[in-house]
Amino acid sequence: MKEESEKYLEVLKRQFLCGYPLHCIDWEGIPTDLTWDQQKLFVENTVLNSLNKQYPLKISYQLNFLKRLLQYLEKSYDEVHDIVYESFCAVQTLVAKDATEKYAYKHYLQPALDVTLTMRESKSFVAEGTTGLCSWQASIALADYLVQNSDIVNNKCILELGAGTGLCGMILLQCCDVRHILLTDGSMECIELMKENVCRNFKGIVELCSGEYEFKGRWLNLKQLQWDAIDKMKWPNNNRTDIILAADVVYDDTVFEALTYAIDFVFKLRKDKCEMLLAATVRNEYTLQKFLNMILALKFLVVEKDVIPLDKCNFYWDRTTPVKIFHITRNS
Repeated sequence: MKEESEKYLEVLKRQFLCGYPLHCIDWEGIPTDLTWDQQKLFVENTVLNSLNKQYPLKISYQLNFLKRLLQYLEKSYDEVHDIVYESFCAVQTLVAKDATEKYAYKHYLQPALDVTLTMRESKSFVAEGTTGLCSWQASIALADYLVQNSDIVNNKCILELGAGTGLCGMILLQCCDVRHILLTDGSMECIELMKENVCRNFKGIVELCSGEYEFKGRWLNLKQLQWDAIDKMKWPNNNRTDIILAADVVYDDTVFEALTYAIDFVFKLRKDKCEMLLAATVRNEYTLQKFLNMILALKFLVVEKDVIPLDKCNFYWDRTTPVKIFHITRNS
């Protein structure tokens, strides 16, 4: 049973640190025979984890996590370790101060890949006039798909449209043998946030000039890009775009004309010798289909790919709303 407890605790730690939705956590899966010391470990590996102490998650999330943990432990055990109550009280004292903070952190861990990414992001879904200052489930789903199908991106030049916090591209830079990644977003606030997250997560990275980096013989560029002005963008010398990536960019049909223009422009620039991976959280089937119809009208071929199932995923994301991944190509 000790092995079962350790396995569950490792999963719970990774889920907590990335802010995995509490309703998605398997609370009933908590082992029923935890020792006193194992109860303590549940708090030490989550709320008291060194990553969370240095770069804290949203306080409301931490508080609600401890509430759920307490509910389960009080229901299942005659005695609950003091550290659980003490941590709950300590987090409660931070609620008022946290209300004035606009940003918090999430940590994406995968020991099997030797990956730890600490991302600062907005606590609100919409901030500074953009939705890009926080990470969305489709970007994690797309990154996981590519990590587990790394032949798609290995030794390739990648352009990401609407990169937001930069999470997807940074996972690929950590886990895959990409040649060059160009992360773009229309919001300058997103570009500045990406710069901060890059510097925090890539020790030894060399900044050649503002927004241009070299890391272990590979290249990373961060650029502001309005999709309808892609023809005016100054392209990095070492990017010839083999792969276009985009995640959670097809929720608003008012931007579809500009988005399809940008996609069509890159394909024409590369004489259709490139491909695209698009990940979409399916909030509205009609809106998604409208975008796909516009793509099909431009003579693109669209094939849906399977997302990585929960029991095989490297990174956790909210699966309450389905995510779909599409492979887009065009014959010249």
